[in-house]
Amino acid sequence: MDPRPAPYAIRKYFNEAGLEMEYALYSTYDALCSAVLEGHVDIAWNAPMAHAQLLLQSPGACRTLAMRDTDEDVHTLIVARADAGIADLDDLRGRRLALGVDVSSELYLLPVAQLAEAGFDLDSDCELVDLEPIEYPNLQSWVDDWAIFGAVVDGRADAGVIFEPWLPSLLRRHPVSEDDIVEVWRTRPYSHCAFTAGPDLGDDLSARFVDLLVAMDPDEPEIAEMMRMEHLTKWVRATDDGWSDLMGAVEGAGLVGKIF
Repeated sequence: MDPRPAPYAIRKYFNEAGLEMEYALYSTYDALCSAVLEGHVDIAWNAPMAHAQLLLQSPGACRTLAMRDTDEDVHTLIVARADAGIADLDDLRGRRLALGVDVSSELYLLPVAQLAEAGFDLDSDCELVDLEPIEYPNLQSWVDDWAIFGAVVDGRADAGVIFEPWLPSLLRRHPVSEDDIVEVWRTRPYSHCAFTAGPDLGDDLSARFVDLLVAMDPDEPEIAEMMRMEHLTKWVRATDDGWSDLMGAVEGAGLVGKIF
């Protein structure tokens, strides 16, 4: 197994293909996105909030290039214990619901906006469970899927919001089976992480980058290891459309430019 980080394999691949590049690691998305907007970085690998913020702050200048196949058409779910008697949103009224922090794209902003569309008012229709945030290495504090799912399993919450791709891991790490958990509701499909093109990256270079990216051969050992580390089986082309719901939620919450 190659112990070097995934960006090394990506850089090596592109340089050998004749598209020379260098990579830089940033400690926060705020710093990375500032570097993109200032022209210091041509392409950024972004979390959904950072990507949506760049699209919002530079209409038509920053663009979506590509994403992992595992970032395409994902959902946020509300789940409950099967014995909690919660099968749909009507059953959730008057019950205890656990959410992420109010700037989390998948654990708050997207589900909250779409619950409101469905006529479910968080302020009056349920009781929000106050979970202790975890401080992450980037000095941000989050209530993550693990905390939320744990609260559902141990009864501190009647239901909770989780990112669907994490559900199999969550089930493996708790003393419950798939039959013990029910899906109550889900968001519309959306896209998650993405490569963002900066304002100064021309169309020709953008197209060449994406063409080479999606041509990566997962049968090549070094590429296969990189893909394993980055949780994908192939890269896919993407457009801005997959982030439209998140951009609307960010605008609705008055968060444009305030957090990445």
